Amino acid sequence: MIDKLWVGRSFSRAAAGYDRVAALQRQAGEGLLERLPDAVFSPGTILDLGAGTGYCTALLGNRFPAADMIALDIAEGMLSTIKQRQGLPEKVSRICGDAETLPLRDASVDLVFSNLALQWCTDLSAVMGELYRVLRPGGLLLFSTFGEATLWELREAWTKADHYTHVNTFVAKLAVETALTNASFACISVHNEHCGIAYSSVYALLCELKSLGAHNVTMNRPRHLTGKGVFRKMLEAYAAAMPPGRIEASFEVIYGQARSRNV
Repeated sequence: MIDKLWVGRSFSRAAAGYDRVAALQRQAGEGLLERLPDAVFSPGTILDLGAGTGYCTALLGNRFPAADMIALDIAEGMLSTIKQRQGLPEKVSRICGDAETLPLRDASVDLVFSNLALQWCTDLSAVMGELYRVLRPGGLLLFSTFGEATLWELREAWTKADHYTHVNTFVAKLAVETALTNASFACISVHNEHCGIAYSSVYALLCELKSLGAHNVTMNRPRHLTGKGVFRKMLEAYAAAMPPGRIEASFEVIYGQARSRNV
């Protein structure tokens, strides 16, 4: 279970410095844009779901200058930064909302674009149902999310230290495909990519996650300060699983696209 209130607060606090550390997020967003159809595609209304600081919102606006843009995010602080984004199109509506209960009309959007945001949702099936609801017939859904292999080293290290949940759990590729199918999407395509990022220390990894606002937002997270002994056990377990002198973190990015069925 994910604490949505904590998600919004965490990302709002991280908004000011987010772009300085969001290299992987930018890379995934640019990769997602490359998956847009090559054929003539001119959406009238675009929803950037989990818009964050508006990096992809601006790129989408440049690609489709005639479209009406909706930048939606659960963190008000993130939406506040969009106003300072260079190159942002004029027709942008900023909405603070939850992907699982979208404050949008049925069949009101031609393209839903969501870059590394769906992992912060509790019920993926509910999200896909909402996305299907707001898409017009024949509309396109294009998204990326973190897969289950993401940060597995950190998750495993913490299990050696205590019984609390310290790292968010991410979905499996099959679960994404199932949620799309159950929501009645057509032309479903889902694939994943794995990468490893080297860090100077586990502290550096944790600092980057904190700067991104990617805190532990599970309901079973510890509500007290972690003791030095517990933290040391985690560090030792992480280092023991790595080659000597090297700290690496795994990330799995799931890319997906699907179409709303024509009626």
